[in-house]
Amino acid sequence: MDRPTRPALSRDYILRTALALIDRDGVEALSMRKLGAEMGVDPMAIYHYLPSKAVLLDGVVELLYSEVRPLELAASASWTEAAAAAMRAFRATLRAHPRAVAIVGTHPAATPGMFDLLDSALGLLMDLGLGGADALDLMNCLAIYTIGQVLAEVGEPVGGEGTPPESVYAGLSPEAYPHLFAAFAGGYDYHPDAMYEAGLNALLTGWTARRR
Repeated sequence: MDRPTRPALSRDYILRTALALIDRDGVEALSMRKLGAEMGVDPMAIYHYLPSKAVLLDGVVELLYSEVRPLELAASASWTEAAAAAMRAFRATLRAHPRAVAIVGTHPAATPGMFDLLDSALGLLMDLGLGGADALDLMNCLAIYTIGQVLAEVGEPVGGEGTPPESVYAGLSPEAYPHLFAAFAGGYDYHPDAMYEAGLNALLTGWTARRR
């Protein structure tokens, strides 16, 4: 019977193992030592491919962006439809890796793979009529909005879980907080998908008005 063999060490294998470790244990648990143990290799071997933890995290961000798969667009699609489709796909990828969202928000990786992805996205928007600088500003704005929304939706609270929101809302009184009380009493309910779409639409509508 043949002995099972582990995959050959490579940059891609290291990054995928690191992302899997983050998904499972959180970014706080990631270290070169633990990553090496996860792959069954000497941690020093990792430095040949990724010379520091910061570079490793940049690579994880690049890997996450490579997972973004926008929906196919109709030939008649506008630049606003293209931008919205890209952000919905980006949001879906982030939600699939909730423990890595904070890394994406704080590591704007500058790697060849990231530049390839950004160049393709900008090319699509420019082909649909958006100027280069305007397209770059728009992508940055929408990406920051999307990262913030997903972090609020699925991010783990710093320091652990606090007081449940329901307990806080139950203590609201019309005398102390008349406007909040009226809003909640009117049947307010939190729907993250609807809220995200409303904000996305508002940003794109505002961008269109700004260009005029």
